[in-house]
Amino acid sequence: MDTQKIDRSFCVLAVSFLLLVSCGGKDTDPYPNSLVVARVGDRVITKSEFIRRVEYTPRPAYCRGDNNIHKKIVLNSLIAEKLLALDILSKPEYESPRHLDQYILGRREQAMRQLYRYDYGINRVSTTDEELRNNFLSARREYELGFVTFPDSHYAYGAKEFLDQGVSFEAIYSRILGTEEMDIRKVTWFDDDESIIRNTLYSQPLERGSVLGPLKLQDGKYLMFKVIAWKDNIQLSETGNQTLWDDVVSKVEERKGNQLYNDHVSGLMRGKSFMLEEATFRNLVDDLAEKYLLKEAEKGSMLNQAIWEIEKQHLSINNSEFEVSYLDQKLFRFDEKDWTVQDLTDLVSRHPLVFREKRFEMADFANQVKLAIADLLRDYIVTGEAYDGGYADRKEIKSYGEMWQDQYLSGIYKEIINYSISDSMLQSSNSIPFIERHMNPIVDSLQQAYSDEIFINFKTFEDITLTRIDMFVAQDKVPYPVVVPPFPQVTTDHIFDYGNKLESK
Repeated sequence: MDTQKIDRSFCVLAVSFLLLVSCGGKDTDPYPNSLVVARVGDRVITKSEFIRRVEYTPRPAYCRGDNNIHKKIVLNSLIAEKLLALDILSKPEYESPRHLDQYILGRREQAMRQLYRYDYGINRVSTTDEELRNNFLSARREYELGFVTFPDSHYAYGAKEFLDQGVSFEAIYSRILGTEEMDIRKVTWFDDDESIIRNTLYSQPLERGSVLGPLKLQDGKYLMFKVIAWKDNIQLSETGNQTLWDDVVSKVEERKGNQLYNDHVSGLMRGKSFMLEEATFRNLVDDLAEKYLLKEAEKGSMLNQAIWEIEKQHLSINNSEFEVSYLDQKLFRFDEKDWTVQDLTDLVSRHPLVFREKRFEMADFANQVKLAIADLLRDYIVTGEAYDGGYADRKEIKSYGEMWQDQYLSGIYKEIINYSISDSMLQSSNSIPFIERHMNPIVDSLQQAYSDEIFINFKTFEDITLTRIDMFVAQDKVPYPVVVPPFPQVTTDHIFDYGNKLESK
């Protein structure tokens, strides 16, 4: 099975996310009050969730500041989101739609894999002072390199023979690229694109004019490069040196954690084979391409290209829309089990396919789908290991899933209210007039109805400092890239005339 990309870029954001949600202690223990801002029924708003909901997604103008009034609106909004969700869940006629259940399950399983990755990666890293010092010295050096890329080893080692015979690197570059003006690229110790380049540069003393390679890249191509120049960026201030040291320590731990996790997953995948049924796969690719091309057509109408680049990596299969005559046909054999197209769509409904490349030609679409299925099956195995390890029962996973469920249900609540309004013109459910006229009274009534079940830790709340900086945070190479739900625009109220005081323990 192709597992050569067990996600080599160990995402710092994913690690910080896990550190935020992990609080130690037994999994069955409730969150200690010192880590909780509010309890709403069986829901909990931890300090880390409060901060992430404020800092990892933009807030509306009416609570974007860092003053005490805006801070109270934020807490009221987060509590109101859970009250609206709990009110919907309390209705006897409510039935959770299957697509929501699958979505929340997918979110929870992604969080389980990330926590599993942390436990089997960075949490097992150890470093030595000598190792960190050597990397600190290397991190100061920045190289300027001239690159030549070859399609295969035949051309690469042919060029190496010419170099050994005295032909200059510049002559080879000019012959291959048709220009004498060499494209110069800067490479630093912190770059993660191709670890083989970094390891070659920083594992030995190099002189200007040195030519290195051929080096085999992850995509099968070969590379040669010449050291044009280098410089050492010396930090003159103590603060600058400390910042660089901290960055180096973080990067060393990240890379070692990534390697530990990759080795662990490689062990899980050892001996497992993946064999596609070519005819069925081709039919599937043709049908998926239609959905993907539709997404491409929609790209032109999207104002936020950054959001498009996130969404472009993901391709979910909605069973209600994906109706084909070959769902029961065998698609592939994996780990001594036959998988049908239906089996794949069931799995993808909670784990959208993730493409390894952000940009590729449609001619390469079939290969990208094949790689995405291979990565999906890798995650399927890791998810099974996480279930066996009890990760599904951890309180962090439970509250994470509830956060996304509450956001979805509160949004449905708003839309129901909006559609029930008899105004001649339907208005945005996020507009201030709509919130103040229609949502504030509803939230006020729910605050009173659930008052006995609401507990607020004012000490922890007052210790939190808000930021005025808008930020949208997303992860890379995961089925669900957006880290936290949109901020709940459900109330503009800043008064706490409900609930009970929660004492820190």
